[in-house]
Amino acid sequence: MTEITDYIDQAASNAQPQLRAMYQLLKTLLPTAQEKISYAKPTFYEEGRDLVYFGANAHDIALYPTSGPLSAIDQAKIAAYPHSKGAIRFAFDQPLPEALIAELVTLRLNGAAPAAPKRRPAVPVPPAIADALTEAGLSKAFASRPPYQRTDYLNWIAQAKRPATRAKRQAQMLAELKAGNVYMKMAWHPRKKQE
Repeated sequence: MTEITDYIDQAASNAQPQLRAMYQLLKTLLPTAQEKISYAKPTFYEEGRDLVYFGANAHDIALYPTSGPLSAIDQAKIAAYPHSKGAIRFAFDQPLPEALIAELVTLRLNGAAPAAPKRRPAVPVPPAIADALTEAGLSKAFASRPPYQRTDYLNWIAQAKRPATRAKRQAQMLAELKAGNVYMKMAWHPRKKQE
C-alpha cells in the first residue's frame, strides 16, 4: 500500500477504475519519479519538483500537468476535454486518452514553461511628475522601485478626475518614496541584492 493507493481505495467506487488506470499509466511514463500526496492529490515528483498531479472529482478525473504543457500542446488535441489553465478532465465512462496524457507528461518533463505572467505595460513619466521627482530629489528613489510600482503610481495619479485628487496622490507617492519602505500605504521592503 502507498499513499496513492490509499487515496484510490478511499475514492468513490465509480472513480476507482479511472484512478487506477491513470496511476498505472503515470507509473509507466514516470518510472523514476517518487510518489506523494500534495495539495490533497496524488503527485509524482523528482529532484525536488512536482511533475504531475491527478485526482477524482464528482464526475471525472483530472490530470494537473501544470500550465506549461497545456499551453504548449496543440490546442486541437485537448479541445474535446474540459480543461483550464493547469488541468484537463476525463469522464469516468470514457477510456483514458493515453497518447494525449503521454504527450502532456513528455512536455512537462521537457520543461514546457508555464505561460508567462502578464505584466502591466510600462507608462512614461509625465513631465510634471518628472519635475516634481527632480525637485524633491526622489528621481533615483522612483527609478529604483520595481516596474509594477512605478506603473501603478503613474496610473493611479493619472486616473484621478480632479486636479486636487491628482495633487494629493502625487504628494502621497512622493512621501512614500521619501520614506522608502511604503508602497500605496502598505509596508514594503526592497529585495536585497545578492553579492
